Amino acid sequence: MRDRSPRKINVLGIDVSVMRVDKAVNISMELLRSKGVCVICFLSAVASLLCQNEEEAAEYVRSCQLILPGDQHIEMAARNQHETGKTMEGIGEFADNYLKRLLSRLNRDRCSIYAITGQPERLTSMEEYIRDSYKNIQFQGGVLLKETKGEADRVVNEINACIPDIVFVCLPAEHQIKFMEKHAAMMNTRLCILIESIQPLIRKETEEIPSWIEALHLSGIYHWFKGEEKIRNTIAGSLFKKKVKNEVIEQDSETEKQDSEKE
Repeated sequence: MRDRSPRKINVLGIDVSVMRVDKAVNISMELLRSKGVCVICFLSAVASLLCQNEEEAAEYVRSCQLILPGDQHIEMAARNQHETGKTMEGIGEFADNYLKRLLSRLNRDRCSIYAITGQPERLTSMEEYIRDSYKNIQFQGGVLLKETKGEADRVVNEINACIPDIVFVCLPAEHQIKFMEKHAAMMNTRLCILIESIQPLIRKETEEIPSWIEALHLSGIYHWFKGEEKIRNTIAGSLFKKKVKNEVIEQDSETEKQDSEKE
């Protein structure tokens, strides 16, 4: 019998599943129907570096039911091991394509989702996008400010009041993992998807500044924020690639050492 389980590639100590987008969505829907709260984690370069420095974070990520590539850096690292010598196309599109296909399935099934973000403008843009593109999805969300005491409890209470099918946790990696470690067991939902942001997909789909941004004359700040985010991701990607390269060098050195000892 053919093994249908996804292949896993170790990326700096975390096993990332490598599969087609449609298969990832099918597995997600199966997890949605299973008992208990399941967690899908989109691992980014930032989250990977965090796991390198904090073992507790690494242990939590490893405990997730499904770990998928969360950005082009993780996707490239995984594909380099999975498809050595082959031409790779579409790097950096896995998460976006997954979200589009998953949201279409959720729209068809009239599912409900709750999104946790760290910034009001991100929640607003996500709400507008879902409302305009997926009219059958019931959308609710909350802003979680890490500096404010009691915010996490308030958000959890909101989730338990509406009992969504899926909770999207769209927070920076460190904040995201700490929130899940403390509060995941308290949430009345069937599936949590940890993805730092879905803004790249929204920008690709809309290609326009949200109307509320223009109405408040915040276009300049909007573009500045996009630029700052790109810079941060570029820096994280550079550090991540350096880590991967150093690990490969260390593995090659260890292999050569073992071969020499055998001789």
